[in-house]
Amino acid sequence: MKGRCLPGYLLVVGICFWLSTPAQAQDLTVFAGGVLPGDLERDNEKIYLENGMVCGFRLGVGFVPFLGMEHTLAFSPGYLRPSNLPNGKDSRGLLYNANLIINLPTGRIVPYGTFGIGLIWQYGSGDLPVGGEFAINYGGGLKIPRRWGPFGLRFDCRGYTVPRVLSTKLNSLELSGGLLISF
Repeated sequence: MKGRCLPGYLLVVGICFWLSTPAQAQDLTVFAGGVLPGDLERDNEKIYLENGMVCGFRLGVGFVPFLGMEHTLAFSPGYLRPSNLPNGKDSRGLLYNANLIINLPTGRIVPYGTFGIGLIWQYGSGDLPVGGEFAINYGGGLKIPRRWGPFGLRFDCRGYTVPRVLSTKLNSLELSGGLLISF
């Protein structure tokens, strides 16, 4: 019985050891920006989605000097609001992403690329075209870390693809900027 449990114990000890190793870098970004969505089609009727604001935070943890993970949690008070649906005026959204991030440290400015998966959840009125969906995101930007002590700036451009909304694909673009806090 003891021999069969040994791999499980080793796995638990290995995970605890991995979690206890210090990360290379950590940063937190508080950001605001805008979402520029594409349009959708339902029953041969075009649904026009309005631009909206988005705000939230991103937490990044580096594993090696150039590679890490990043988590994003964001809120939008007018997320993917359909302009031509009568009951679609109350449209809010939540976004969560888990991304791989590749930093290219070049000195004072750090360009980066990112790719990940997540969930978007559009809620509010009953006649909203998206609802809760799986999403893929990709993009990049610039970090200007430690400009004023631990504080810096960050600028981000991300594309979002929702593979299936109303039997079609939804593409949108997010542009944002924010305050970067390095730990």
